[in-house]
Amino acid sequence: ASLEQIIEGMAADQATVETQEAASRALCECLQRSPAQQGEVARLGGLGAVLAAMCAHPAELGVQLMGACALERMCAGHKENVMRLVEEGGMRAIIAAMGGFPALQPLQETGCKVLRNAAACSTDCQAAVAADGGVAAALRAMMAHPAAAAVQELGCRALRELAAYSVDNQAEVATRGGVQIVLRAMEKHRALPTVQVMALGVLRNLTATCAERQELVLSRGGAEAVIDAVAEHRESADVQQAGCWALFCLCARNPEARRVLHAHGAAAAALKGMERHRQEAHVQEAGCWVLKELSREIVTSNTGQAMASTQAILKAMDKHPDMAAVQTAAGGALKSLAAQDRSGWVQTACLGRCGRLGRPAARRALSVIRE
Repeated sequence: ASLEQIIEGMAADQATVETQEAASRALCECLQRSPAQQGEVARLGGLGAVLAAMCAHPAELGVQLMGACALERMCAGHKENVMRLVEEGGMRAIIAAMGGFPALQPLQETGCKVLRNAAACSTDCQAAVAADGGVAAALRAMMAHPAAAAVQELGCRALRELAAYSVDNQAEVATRGGVQIVLRAMEKHRALPTVQVMALGVLRNLTATCAERQELVLSRGGAEAVIDAVAEHRESADVQQAGCWALFCLCARNPEARRVLHAHGAAAAALKGMERHRQEAHVQEAGCWVLKELSREIVTSNTGQAMASTQAILKAMDKHPDMAAVQTAAGGALKSLAAQDRSGWVQTACLGRCGRLGRPAARRALSVIRE
């Protein structure tokens, strides 16, 4: 049957469960084979037809699962379809399906994918997903399937996007016990870098510049969880980057949090990641921000680590001269270290590396210090 025939059949026989389930499955399979047909399916009314089926048969597992899968395929990477889904109440249908069948792992996985796609689409879509209960739905899925790595990863993906730049959503995640749930996911699946990266992303978005949530995460063992993740996955640039950003956000503008993280070895962890992934600009950038934030603790507690930090920053500047983000982060870190330095060894280190760095890099470093 053609797409048009499938969708017309759904409208003509809405009361028959088997028809709705089979048609939703057919749409899902068609979109898996030919993702380029997303726009055509929506144009023919496929999105509305699937939503109507799910609303008409809320107690039918097959209709809910196949409907959610079809909607996920229609919306994956397709902004217009995501916006249409949100406008037509699709998030409520997805969240109702997840709530109606909490034990069905495939439905929870698919639901979390839809939540994530919608939350990442735009700030309006993000707000709509949250208003319809998206935060609670993702957390319930993770609580119902703690041993399922896919649910934990996808749940964290959804929470990361819901929490991004949204103070209200960040507060809701924390209030609903999201910190504990994410940290349990990290502990349960510590060998899986994909789970660690997504969980670290949630912690980053929850804690940036919020002392209350920084302290909440730290009180629940967040420092240990982040340090363990980067130590466990030394070869993963993605984990190192995500871990450094989480460390930075956990202590940004918070002197007490800085002291706690430094005591747990945050600076050492950042330095190890930068050393192992010298070619990865994103790791260098994130690592430099950690060193900047911890500059006072580094300089006042460990001269050897202060020297190592200076050398790591200079190497980052030299290795990535055309990466503005790296230069900004490295410049800020070097300036912060120099501001804490009463002996002049930061400037001495810059001068001492002139031969290795080359004159342009050395000049850049010295100009940053002297600003």
